[in-house]
This record gives sequence, C-alpha cells and structure tokens, in this order.
Amino acid sequence: MITGSTSGAARMLFISQPAVSRLLAHTETSLGVKLFKRTAGKLFPTPQAQVLFDEVNHVYDAALRVDSFVGNLANRTAGTLKLACSPSLGLSLIPGMLGKFLERHPEIHVDFHTTLIQDVPMELLSGKVDIAVSVLPIENPNLHSEALIRGRMVCAIPGEHILASQHSVSLTDLAQHRLILYARTIPFGRLMLAAAERYDCVIHPAIEVPRAELACSLVNESLGVAIVDQFSVASHGWRNIVVRPLVEDIPITVSLIRSKFTSPGDAATQFIELLRENLIDTGVA
Repeated sequence: MITGSTSGAARMLFISQPAVSRLLAHTETSLGVKLFKRTAGKLFPTPQAQVLFDEVNHVYDAALRVDSFVGNLANRTAGTLKLACSPSLGLSLIPGMLGKFLERHPEIHVDFHTTLIQDVPMELLSGKVDIAVSVLPIENPNLHSEALIRGRMVCAIPGEHILASQHSVSLTDLAQHRLILYARTIPFGRLMLAAAERYDCVIHPAIEVPRAELACSLVNESLGVAIVDQFSVASHGWRNIVVRPLVEDIPITVSLIRSKFTSPGDAATQFIELLRENLIDTGVA
C-alpha cells in the first residue's frame, strides 16, 4: 500500500519480490478478501484494502503511543505533550507559546507538528495528538472547539508591487492583479468565496494553494499577490513581502480543539492554561 508495488515492498522489507507475492496471496486467502487488482502489470488497492489500511494505521499509531510511553519511562521525563497546529500558526504563534511552555516545564517532552484543518479530527480522535490549535474553528460532533483569539485575513504583496504603496487594499483592487488564493475545496477557500459573495466582489485566482506558507513563498518570488491569514506573515520572515490590511473585514478565530472522549493529560492541561493566559492577555480575544 505504501510503495505501490511488490518490488517496492520487497526493497522496503529487505526480502525478495516472490516472498512478498506469496505473503500477499496467503493474506488474501486467509482473510477471504481481495486486496489488490492487477491492471497493466500494476497493483491497485481495492476499496476493502483502503478500509483495512485505515484500520491498520490506527493500530500502528497505538503502537507508537506505547513506544513513546516506554521511552518516557526510560528517560524519566515528566510526560509528553502531543500537539498539532495549523501550518500558518506553526510559523510564529505556536513556537512562541512552546518557548514559554518549555521555560516553565523543561522536563516535558514535546511531540509537535503542523497539520491541515481537515486532518485535525482524525488526529485527535485516533489519539495521535492530545490537543490541536487551529486557525479556524472546527465543527465536529466529537470535538470540542474553544475560541482563543480573533484575527483577520490580510494581503501579502511583493515589495516592488504597485499595491505595496497603498495603506490598505480592497478586494476590488486585487481583481486587477495576479491573485494567489487558497484552493476552493478547503475551509480557507470556502471562507474567501463566502467573503467575496458577501462584499459583491468577483475574484479569480491565477494560482491555488492548500497552505498559507506556499502562498507566501510564491508572493516572496513576486509571482502574485495573496490573501492569507495574519498569522502566516506575523513573523516577518519573508524578505520580499509587504503586508497590507484588507478594506473588507474577513475575520478568523484561532481555536483550541480537543476530543470529547478523552481528558487532556497533565502536560496538555498545562499547555492549555498557558495558551489561555497568554492569548487572552494580548487583548485580541
């Protein structure tokens, strides 16, 4: 499933290709389920294989959690904080919070990564992470979403672009230039479509991207102007980007997301307290 072929699986497992083929045939016979179809010499997983693969991933993640737990025992750490956040928040906001957290709790191990909004429910409900911080609220009956701070969408412009001389930029201004926007199929893309309709503007992206840092990297190379969330450009790490507020107010809400089925452990609880304390104290909540 991972490599896409029996030869690739053989190389990954350091065994022969015939051994993989025999094991696959034995597995299908034992389960009574056809896992792959062979077309033009290539293997394609059946729907049953896809479902089974998802279930196996849950077991694998559980094994990783046990491995992490044993590692904590061996290293005598005070616990592990398993944290995920939206990619744009990983550029500035959350690293700053983690710095403060580790100053207070240097004994706690942190397992941190960024993830897309649509993947947050799976990661939380599978136990891959304890908590997630999303740049948008997430509606899911099995998740609890708590608003932390408000932000807004802004315009990222190449430094030499004609719009960089303006104090603010409207959606109408952007319609005349090459525009980089989030893909329409993701939450941010739908947010922008709703905003354009609300303000009676027509915006046509020349380039669509799934994440804010990709949009910023394109703007940084002067490939166009982009509408991104303010947190993706808050670190000022882009050498050729000027940030201007949008005339139209397109608000966003950074939210703390956690599962309704499990209570956060000590490490996660301490990080949640720090988030509430620092983000509310900024005055933008």
